[in-house]
Amino acid sequence: MTDATHSVTQSALEALTHEYLKGLGGTIRDDGNRWHVHLPAHVNVSFTDSQEFEIVLGTREDPDVTDERLLSPESDFAQQVLDEAAKMAPVGQVSLTSETVEENYEYPSWVTESTATVDHASFTPYYDKTGVCVFVRLGVETVSEYQTQFLEAVALDVDSKTPFPYAAEILLSEFFQPKQSPPGGNSNREPSVRSDELENAVSVGQKRAVEGLQDELDSIRESASRAADSEFEEYQQLQEQRINELQKEISSLSERLQKSASTVDDADSRKQRVEALEQRRELKDEKEQAEEELSELLQRKERGYAQKRRSIYDRHSIEIQTKPLAATLVNYERGELTLELSEGGRTATLRVPYAVGAGATGEVDCKNCDERLSGENPVWVCVDGAQCRKCR
Repeated sequence: MTDATHSVTQSALEALTHEYLKGLGGTIRDDGNRWHVHLPAHVNVSFTDSQEFEIVLGTREDPDVTDERLLSPESDFAQQVLDEAAKMAPVGQVSLTSETVEENYEYPSWVTESTATVDHASFTPYYDKTGVCVFVRLGVETVSEYQTQFLEAVALDVDSKTPFPYAAEILLSEFFQPKQSPPGGNSNREPSVRSDELENAVSVGQKRAVEGLQDELDSIRESASRAADSEFEEYQQLQEQRINELQKEISSLSERLQKSASTVDDADSRKQRVEALEQRRELKDEKEQAEEELSELLQRKERGYAQKRRSIYDRHSIEIQTKPLAATLVNYERGELTLELSEGGRTATLRVPYAVGAGATGEVDCKNCDERLSGENPVWVCVDGAQCRKCR
C-alpha cells in the first residue's frame, strides 16, 4: 500500500469509526494521535470490555505502538470495529452547499492551467440533487500477499451514478472529524431516495471503490505474479533436474542390462541362472519405468508444463471482496459558477455548469473559435475577452 493510499484509507477509517462511536452515544476527546473514548453504560461491544478506553491512531510502523486498540487499516482492532459498524448499517444525511466549502471552489483544468487569474468566483444554485457517499471495505487476498485491507470513501450521484471527485474528501475533512459541523451541516431534508435506488447506488459505489484502488490492486497483482513466476521457475528447474537424473539412470540401467546378459550366459548352475534372469527382469522393469516417466516429463516440457503453470498462477491470483459498511445521503446544489478572470490588466467573465462536491459538470467552448476549453487548451484573456490558447 502506498503512503497516499494509506492516508486516504486511514482518514476514511477514522471518519467511520468516529461516526460509529458517536452513533453509540459515546463521547470522544481528541488528543493528537489518541482518542479518549467514553461509552454509555448500556452499550456492549465486542472490541472492548471497558466503557472508557483509549484508541491510538497510527500504523504498525510507528514506534511505541502496539496492536491493542490501534486504529490502522491493518490492525485486528480496526477489523473488529468495522465488523461492529457494519451491523448497524447506518445511513446518515448531510448537505453540501457553497457555504460548506466556504467558497473554495474546484476550478476546471482550463482555469488551473491558464495564465489568467481568478479575481472572484460566485456560485448560483439552480436546483438540488441527491448523492450518496459509501464507505466500502475491500479485502484482497492472495497466497503470497495473504490478506490486505482497504477502506475507501466513494461519492456519486444517485440518479446518474456520476462520481463526485471532491465530495468524499469534503465529507471526510468537514463532517466526520471530531469537531463542530461546518455551515450547511447535517441535513433536515427528508430522504427522497427509494431503497432500491440506494442499493443500486451503493452497488455502483463498491465497483468504483475497486476502480479507485486500481493502482494498488495492480501492484498486488504484480507482486503475486512475480511470486508465481518464481514458483513456476523453481518447478521447471526441478523438472529439468529430474529429467537429467532419469537420463543418467536409464544409461546406467542399459549398461547393467548388457552386463547381466553375460552373467546369465556364464552361470555355473541352474540356480545362478534363475537368479541372474530375475535380476535382469528387475533391471528391465526399472528401465521401462524410468523411460515412461522420462517420456511423460519430456511431453509436459514440450507443452510448457501448461497444466502446472495454470495451477500455480490460479493459486496466486488475487481475490477481491467488497462490503459496504455505511452510506451517507448527500443533498448537494447544482448550478452555475461565475468566474471573473484577469490577465495583463484585461478582464473577462465566464460561466460554467457546476455542482458543489463535483466541480465543473459541463464543458465550455471558446466563443471565438468554438474549440473546447481543456487543460491542453486553457483560457486566456485578451482585449476581445476570454479566448482559448489556440486563438492566441
